[in-house]
Amino acid sequence: MRKTRVAVIGVGVMGQYHSNIYASLPQTELVAVVDPCLDRRVKLETDYNINSYENHIELLNNENIDAVSLAAPTSKHFEIALDVMNARKHLLIEKPITANVEEAKTLIALSKQNNLVLQVGHITRFYKAVRLLKEKVTAPYLIEAKRLSRNGRIVDVGVILDLMIHDIDIVLGLIDSKVKSMTVSGHSLHQPGIEDVASAHVVFEDGCIANFLASRVATDIDRSLIISEKTQTFQLDFSQPPFTELRIQRTIQDDFGVNHIQADIRKIHEQNPLKEEISHFLDRIRDNIAPIGTTNDDLRSLELASKMLKLLEFDQAKTNFKQDKANGANNVN
Repeated sequence: MRKTRVAVIGVGVMGQYHSNIYASLPQTELVAVVDPCLDRRVKLETDYNINSYENHIELLNNENIDAVSLAAPTSKHFEIALDVMNARKHLLIEKPITANVEEAKTLIALSKQNNLVLQVGHITRFYKAVRLLKEKVTAPYLIEAKRLSRNGRIVDVGVILDLMIHDIDIVLGLIDSKVKSMTVSGHSLHQPGIEDVASAHVVFEDGCIANFLASRVATDIDRSLIISEKTQTFQLDFSQPPFTELRIQRTIQDDFGVNHIQADIRKIHEQNPLKEEISHFLDRIRDNIAPIGTTNDDLRSLELASKMLKLLEFDQAKTNFKQDKANGANNVN
């Protein structure tokens, strides 16, 4: 069978990972990369003996490709993805699919219209520990998700779309219920209007409560998830790759009616979730297999993240109004 010819648009940290994996897979041919940075392009040209381009239009005009991985900044996703799919190329696009819901709906409709694979890079869907959760979690009443990082390399979107959306996607994959209410707060420490820290409290119609905390200015890394059910609790620690620690604690009763905690602790080796994600994308193109995570799932996660951002904007606007009012009173005095 002919190899799938692929290009990568945006070869920063994630794009280079994509390029390395495509170059290593026997079923693909890495044809070209696109990036405005000349040094990045030259390095990959040399490493893999491929072509490179400054922009995606040059790529589409000059190369015969089947598919694209898009790892450019989120603010560029819609414009580039639109051109790629109008050129009838399958697309793997790093999360989030776009910066807003309407743009995402447009891309999803276009993929269906052109019979193209559109896959969003929610890499946690390919963690073995997360897949295990979907098998074992049945009726959670409390979920606590933390994703704290020192990494602030993403500057065009805030921490909700950058980091928190990972946990939003995991939680929504476990709960089949609509959101009843939500509160959100956060702080912008570097660029006005782009949050670096965010906290969200979400109550679902089935009664489950989910608390999300994300930061990209933390001093310590904490990527953890706690899911509480009536008779068992799941604790995941994602902060020590390539391993995820899964601790399942259950309440059991002995012959005398006394409750005890039984702990099942597992170290799960996440061999290469990105490689699994990319291989799945290629299998969908070549063999038309069912997706792990649909575009409806992608849209649901983005919709919740977008509602969080609107609530955060309202909260910050209210805070600014109070400050302006207080300053005005002080000036009068």
